[in-house]
Amino acid sequence: MIFITSEDELDMKVLLQAFYFYANRDPFHKKILTMISNIEKTYKTTFFAIDVDQFPNQCKRFKISSVSTTLIMQSGKEINRIEGIISTKSFKSIFDDIYNLDTPTSEKNNAKETAS
Repeated sequence: MIFITSEDELDMKVLLQAFYFYANRDPFHKKILTMISNIEKTYKTTFFAIDVDQFPNQCKRFKISSVSTTLIMQSGKEINRIEGIISTKSFKSIFDDIYNLDTPTSEKNNAKETAS
């Protein structure tokens, strides 16, 4: 994770990246950092942490209305927005979808049979 210290550090040309808008006062900040750390180990995604109190212009630019907010960007365009806290499983699932990591076929077949 790269903690932004200057607005110039944001590079919109990176193929896939995530912007994590946070406030140190957010009670879930440390939990989200742990989730992000796990995602970074599993996927090749660069996360930029942006302190909302230090960079209000970036909050306006990306229409951030609450913390914590994570934007997943692909080629400079937002492809997913996560506002607030979500489960680790849901967070991972978002990246599975981005990287097209499906569940094994046997699990899909079991799910279809259960739904029938």
